Amino acid sequence: MTDKWEQDDHRSRQYPVREDMVFQHKVWRFERVGWYVLVLLVILTLLGLFSRGPLSSRQMHSADGSIGVEYERFHRNGSTNPLIVRLKGAPNAVLEVELGGDWLEGFDVQSVQPQPMRSSAAGPGMKLWLQADGQGEANLHLSLLGEGLGTYHGRIATPNGAVVTFSQFIFP
Repeated sequence: MTDKWEQDDHRSRQYPVREDMVFQHKVWRFERVGWYVLVLLVILTLLGLFSRGPLSSRQMHSADGSIGVEYERFHRNGSTNPLIVRLKGAPNAVLEVELGGDWLEGFDVQSVQPQPMRSSAAGPGMKLWLQADGQGEANLHLSLLGEGLGTYHGRIATPNGAVVTFSQFIFP
């Protein structure tokens, strides 16, 4: 008896209301797929697809280990995110680093900590000189405000030839 009632519920009717159950089944299927897509989008957002999180956080190092960079691959336009440059050299030495690439076109550097000993323009980028500590390490913390849209490529280099390249994407 239950099978007959279930079959009646899923067939098209004219009375009391006109129903097209074939079309209704397609709508239900579309809604189900929409819910799955929405849940997937929420999970990806929580994992950092659109900003901070495991999918976005990256660490890169030069081949010789003298440069390291920690950054977020994904940004939102108008949001601020950190970029940390770690340099290794001789103890208590002055370390030079060049920040370049087109990523400076998509980001506004809000702050640099600690303040470099010296800085200068280097083409579309900038050169900074930092004082290393007793272990020969210096960390540079930049606060970046995303002002562009799309992919921007960065390049961090030292005079001894160590290079780290990276890409960041800014969502609207």
